[in-house]
Amino acid sequence: MPYRIAIVEDDIDQQQNYADALQRRGFETECFSRVEEALSGIINSQPDLVLLDVVLGDDPDGGFTICRKLLDRGDDIPVIFLSDRSDEIDQVFGLRLGAWDYQTKPISLALLAERIKSLLRIHKARRAENVQSTSQTVNAGLNLDEEKSFASWHGNTLPLTLTEFRLLSAIIKAGPEGINYSGLCESTMQRMVTNGTINSHIKNIRKKFNKLGPDFQCIRNKPGFGYHWEQV
Repeated sequence: MPYRIAIVEDDIDQQQNYADALQRRGFETECFSRVEEALSGIINSQPDLVLLDVVLGDDPDGGFTICRKLLDRGDDIPVIFLSDRSDEIDQVFGLRLGAWDYQTKPISLALLAERIKSLLRIHKARRAENVQSTSQTVNAGLNLDEEKSFASWHGNTLPLTLTEFRLLSAIIKAGPEGINYSGLCESTMQRMVTNGTINSHIKNIRKKFNKLGPDFQCIRNKPGFGYHWEQV
């Protein structure tokens, strides 16, 4: 059964371009232009993924509103923001809301389709039941499952976004020497990522570790370089 993608975009020409490109690649699509109709349609149809613009009509933050309301409901639907708002604050805010990805326009339709396929594979792996775990203990107390982009700390789930997981995984793989900002930016698979964006994400990752263990101090900054993992 083909995956169904909800496209929320107020520019009808762009909306149709996305729909045509995804349909050619075997996806089913449904399109919306406004906040209320999108929320109602997505809640009723429960698509497999939502492609979401930020500015919708006269609402400059309409996409953020939709994302927040869907996640507040507990809906387990991956969200990709696709917007011409490229400011760092918008990207960080969208990802902190719980979106799986934030891409800026313009974007290659072929690349967009591949990113959607990749996220759907991860989402399917996370939801799969009775599947042998591929989780590996990479450091004392820390387990990472690359297939599911899932992490746990001393047996407790770390509720990381996909971008946060990618950053944590990159830091771990870099070993004691650490990874520089350039490598961290590349690991996010986002465009137009700055050092400030990375620092903001790392701050959020640390907060999530600290909720599980207040004494967590393993992610260490290397001033002027990047970050490394130090087991303490």
